[in-house]
Amino acid sequence: MTSGLTCVDLFCGAGGFSLGFFNAGFDIVAATDYQESARRTYTHNIDSPFLQADIADLAGDIGPLRDRGNFGDEIVDVVVGGPPCKGFSTAGVYNPEDPRSSLLHHYIRVVKHLQPRAIVVENVPGAKGLKNGAYVDALLKNARELGYKTRMLELNAADYGVPQLRNRLIFVGYRDDSPVSPPVPTHTGDARQKRLGEASINKEHVTVAEAISDLSFLSSGEESSDYELPPQSEYQEQMRRYHDGPLFNHKATDHSDTVQERFRTLEEGEGIDDLPPRLQTNKHSMRKYDRTEPAHTVTTLPEDFVHYEQPRIPTVRELARLQSFPDWFEFKGPRTTGGSRRIDSLPQYSQVGNAVPPLMAEAIGRHVKATLTGQDPKAAAEARLNRS
Repeated sequence: MTSGLTCVDLFCGAGGFSLGFFNAGFDIVAATDYQESARRTYTHNIDSPFLQADIADLAGDIGPLRDRGNFGDEIVDVVVGGPPCKGFSTAGVYNPEDPRSSLLHHYIRVVKHLQPRAIVVENVPGAKGLKNGAYVDALLKNARELGYKTRMLELNAADYGVPQLRNRLIFVGYRDDSPVSPPVPTHTGDARQKRLGEASINKEHVTVAEAISDLSFLSSGEESSDYELPPQSEYQEQMRRYHDGPLFNHKATDHSDTVQERFRTLEEGEGIDDLPPRLQTNKHSMRKYDRTEPAHTVTTLPEDFVHYEQPRIPTVRELARLQSFPDWFEFKGPRTTGGSRRIDSLPQYSQVGNAVPPLMAEAIGRHVKATLTGQDPKAAAEARLNRS
């Protein structure tokens, strides 16, 4: 299934980037993350070498990663990852010696060790304005100093078949003179654009109902390892392909009567401000899914969203569907934890929310592969569409 191109995944988490790039034709020669829960999920699902390590250690000595991946001094084609945006002063000054800046600094040092032909970095839209743009400036400056012609792209996962309006910054850089361009969209939320737009846009955005309606049989406090409904959309068939069961990670939170009443009171698309005074809560954010639209950005906080039909928050499996993880992909570790423990234990809900959607990663991967192999990415995308 690979094209001979190789990829290393840093800050890999559950493995969304790896899964997408593998499906795009890359050989994932090594992946690394600090978290034990990430290791458990990644190694259970993805047959690629995984190293549980602190990136600070790898920045000083890349040997363990090369040894784990058994790729020695060979040149890696692409390094992907998403170093969190921490360590920038309020004045917007980036100081690589500041320990708070270490994640981006160490990422750049690992890239310098590996010297890949291309880099791909993912981050949240807020990084663009963080500390007067210090994160973006530092990333672009450091990448260009290493010889990468780098550009920041702003992409929405829904445009690549993910049932979620998830905006992300994607930084792509090449060591040669290859132009950086966005992957060709395959979906749109504008029916008129579908009719008049590019040939590649042949489908409308996938909706919440199209993504998870076959999982809607669970009520509050219930769980199931069996599919009780057949696929009800093309997307559901896609997610259930190669997997007849069991149904993984489909356990609903057991809510109190008051919480269930709060959820029932909301109309689809309504949020916390639409609740009557007696049902108000101190939560900052909560919104009921509108079944006819893509979901809003999946976060690490499942209680931010309410199922459109059942009086409960979504299950891990439902959020994984909204992130475009196939049903055979099973998340390991604790299902959920509270408060500050969420950061240390990286429960299943956080693994899902932090991940790069595999379908979006695959679109990026196919685009990068076409560029690295000297093809016209747009022409390659449209040729693939014509074959499908």
